Amino acid sequence: MSPLMQLTPENIYRFLHKRQLIDNDAVVKGNFMVIPANTRNTILKIMIEKDNSLFAKQMEKDPVSVSQFQREINAYALFKNNTEFSTLAHLVPDMLDYDDENNILITRLLPDAKNLSEYYMLTKNFDLALPREQAHILSACHVVPDVKTDTSGFPKILPWVLRLHQFRATDFFVGNQASTEIIQLIKDNSVLQNALIDLANSWQYTHLIHGDIKWINFLVTTNDTNQLTQKLIDWELADIGDPLWDVAGLLQSYISIWVLGFDNANPYSNTLPDYMKPFDMRELQPSAEAFLKEYITLQGYPTEYHPYFYDKVMRLTAARIIQTSVEATTFNSKIEANYMRCIQLAYNIMKDPMTALDELFTIKSFHHV
Repeated sequence: MSPLMQLTPENIYRFLHKRQLIDNDAVVKGNFMVIPANTRNTILKIMIEKDNSLFAKQMEKDPVSVSQFQREINAYALFKNNTEFSTLAHLVPDMLDYDDENNILITRLLPDAKNLSEYYMLTKNFDLALPREQAHILSACHVVPDVKTDTSGFPKILPWVLRLHQFRATDFFVGNQASTEIIQLIKDNSVLQNALIDLANSWQYTHLIHGDIKWINFLVTTNDTNQLTQKLIDWELADIGDPLWDVAGLLQSYISIWVLGFDNANPYSNTLPDYMKPFDMRELQPSAEAFLKEYITLQGYPTEYHPYFYDKVMRLTAARIIQTSVEATTFNSKIEANYMRCIQLAYNIMKDPMTALDELFTIKSFHHV
């Protein structure tokens, strides 16, 4: 394997110039600034002109990163080349180029965009148009590929949280004691373990899915008429899989922002600090409900399917909460109180999904599966 050419703020101009991605006249005029971002990937924002700025992402050369890079490239190829996914091309940033020798992806930068989590934190504005638009984006994604469409580049694998029963707790996040402990706790809980196995057995390998839906992967920007609109980014976990996993991903964003807002130093508190009170679940319910009902309408699900949909989505939401909690724990030396709150809530959802649906999102479904 050839060594990785590492992108830096110092060499990004040469890379872009070589690939004819940069406007030299703009650079000569002084319109060139590189802003690095601190993430697990190398991220560089290249500010040139308002409508001509670039976003560069470089992933590592380990097998997992290479696989995820290829999945993202394959997703963009579907949007560009296959009519059943053509609508998505307008709902993601424009891909301009990629370098598969060095795992580099170049897309158009949306310079004034904020991710949805940042937008909500700054504005506290839960405009129902946003979740309804998210339903439209996911509905455009959740299409069964045509039989002639090549999907061989997607691995068709289960999310890791649904495969816990196949591995030891130490096999995940090697060397991190806190995550090992929380995974073992989950594996030792028969309700959670059996529920995750049931979800694995019911997984569908049918639709294109994003695979990592959460608030930070929606970029909020304005369109030509100065109205809010969104783009869906980070397709590294795109796959052919179960569309309800993406729905669950968005629901867990609502739940996680609420549960993780409590005071970690006081695990018995049931009151949010003042700055987090706009994210009380009761304040978020209308937005989550608007998303769910719009998605069901767009997908054309018949009424008799709704109980199954809600039951499975809630159980997948519980699984997604578990996954988020474990992944977040890898950044800590101990299991924080709020992550234990999340695991407890996931347990409660798994035990009675329909009651959780009503209590969390004020949606009633009277016919149990």
